[in-house]
Amino acid sequence: MKEKIFWVGIVIIVISWVGNYLYFQSKQLERPIFLDHYYETYLQDDNYLTFYYLTNKQDPSQVSYALIDGLEAYPLSNEGVWHWQPNTPTFEQEFSHQYLKSVRLQLPKYDLPIEEGSDDVWTFEEVTFTFSNGEMVTTDIGNVNVYGRLPNSDVFENRVSSSSNQHRSDDSMVAVKPVIVEAITIPFSEELSQDVLVKVNTDQEKLKELEAINQGGNPPDWFEEERDLDWEKVSGVSIDEDIFPFELKKDDWLTLSMKFNPNRKSYFEFGVEINGKTAEGEPFMQKAFIIDHPYFTQQAVNEIIAEKAGGAGNE
Repeated sequence: MKEKIFWVGIVIIVISWVGNYLYFQSKQLERPIFLDHYYETYLQDDNYLTFYYLTNKQDPSQVSYALIDGLEAYPLSNEGVWHWQPNTPTFEQEFSHQYLKSVRLQLPKYDLPIEEGSDDVWTFEEVTFTFSNGEMVTTDIGNVNVYGRLPNSDVFENRVSSSSNQHRSDDSMVAVKPVIVEAITIPFSEELSQDVLVKVNTDQEKLKELEAINQGGNPPDWFEEERDLDWEKVSGVSIDEDIFPFELKKDDWLTLSMKFNPNRKSYFEFGVEINGKTAEGEPFMQKAFIIDHPYFTQQAVNEIIAEKAGGAGNE
């Protein structure tokens, strides 16, 4: 009798182990999953681009290099990065069965199909990543625009910028000459129309109080209060409304308030464009630059895996 109970116990243990193993295997990714990125960069910059991806915790491999339109791009070395414990993985976030990791690539500036200082734009949406274990992953990474030169506008002078972990950002500037603003637009608008909202504020009596910040003083009370307001109550008019064109005199203020969808799963590093002309009829284009990254929950990771890998995600 005791022998029978012993073997029944062994069978239960084996079945449990097999079940746990199969469950674990069902939660493993067949290959790393790269997320969506909407980036703009310029040849005058350092030309580093950081891409984020999900990978199994049991996978220690790193990106060795990437191919972008046939051009090789190599990661910034991790040498010199100090860890609390040796041989521990570096990651952005940790989840049940995966890590969110990142790789920072340096574009081969002098091999790119555009010239520095030109009006050329090089766009790519697909990258092939080769990992240290020999695995190759060809994947969509969103949309990246590389420009031959920075926007060189002397129409506005930036005065006050702020951002918050609530996916909100503000950029206030002053016109150094009379201008007509003809359009304010969001890049990648086809993909991001529901993820980026912009309001424009030209209330001069109110905005000129911000000069106190520029002079080293305290901000006006309303400046702090607006950060906690619901978006509908934030000062300004949506750029989707019929507000263009409008004029600004010399020394007039302009504030752009921006809100980013907190539930999105993509990375933003680009500029909202301000287009128009001066009183002399000279066209200009200036950008209000933004950087906003998502923070993922386990549920969001489950959804990403289900969408990009066709799996059921992790619990």
